[in-house]
Amino acid sequence: MICPKCGSEHVNIQAVTEVKTKRRGCFRWALWILLALCTCGLILIIPAITNSRTKSKTHSEAVCQNCGYRWRVN
Repeated sequence: MICPKCGSEHVNIQAVTEVKTKRRGCFRWALWILLALCTCGLILIIPAITNSRTKSKTHSEAVCQNCGYRWRVN
């Protein structure tokens, strides 16, 4: 593989994982607590409050050892 920036053949390929965590805001926490107090359904509500959604994607990147340029490899 050849670097598109400098033309070097000293290229390594590595796996890169991107992790995104989506958490709930203060308004949602307050809404869930109010709902739990009004309905007394704490056993059903607590797991929903503490749950956060996590997404991860893995892709391969090539890294030139001479210039440090990175690009995505399919």
